[in-house]
Amino acid sequence: MAKNNYDPSLAAQHITSESLISLYEAARSGFFTFIVDDLDGIKRADSDKTIDHAQEYLKLNVTKSSVPHFSLEALEYKRGNDTIKFAGVPTFEAGSLTIDDVVGLDTKSILMAWQALAYDVKTRKGGRMGDWRDADGVLHKGYKKNCVLAEYTQDYELIRSWTLYGCWISELSEDDFDKESDGKRAITATIQYDRAEMEMPNIQR
Repeated sequence: MAKNNYDPSLAAQHITSESLISLYEAARSGFFTFIVDDLDGIKRADSDKTIDHAQEYLKLNVTKSSVPHFSLEALEYKRGNDTIKFAGVPTFEAGSLTIDDVVGLDTKSILMAWQALAYDVKTRKGGRMGDWRDADGVLHKGYKKNCVLAEYTQDYELIRSWTLYGCWISELSEDDFDKESDGKRAITATIQYDRAEMEMPNIQR
C-alpha cells in the first residue's frame, strides 16, 4: 500500500473538540510591532534640528503593515517540443506602512526625515545607502535601514518575526485635509527592501 501523509485524527472535528480547543488560537491582525533600526537622533528634513526618540515614536504609531513575501522569476529552457521551467532570482515586492499622524510626537517629520536621507528636496542631492563620514569627520546617516516586523498572540507571546534588510522609503502619501470630516489623519509609506528573513522562536534550528 502506498504511503501518504494523511492523518485521520486531524479531521475538522479535531480543532473544534472541547478537549483540544485550548491548543489552538486564531491569529490576530492587530497584535504586531514594526521597528525601524537607527532612527534616533535623525535630522529633520526642514531644519538642522534632530528628532529624539524617533524610533520609539514610529513604533508606537504604526497601525498597519504589509507582510513580506517574494516571487521567483520563472526561467524557461526549451528543447524540441518541451519547455522546462526553473527558478530564477527572487524579487521582494515593496511593502507599505500606515502611520497615525500624531501632533506632538511628530510622526510625519520622522518619515520625511528618513525619506530625505535618500533625496534632499532643498539641496536636490541624493543620499548614500550606508553611513559615511565627510572630510571633517562628521558622521552622516545612510538611508538604508534594517526593520523588524514581529507578530504576537493577544497576550503578547511572540509567534514569528521578519527581519527586512535594506529598507528605505520610496513614497509618502497622506489623507487630504477635509473640513467636512473630522477623522484622524494617517500617512502611508511605501517601503522598498532587499530581502526579508522569517524566524519562528518555537522552532529549534
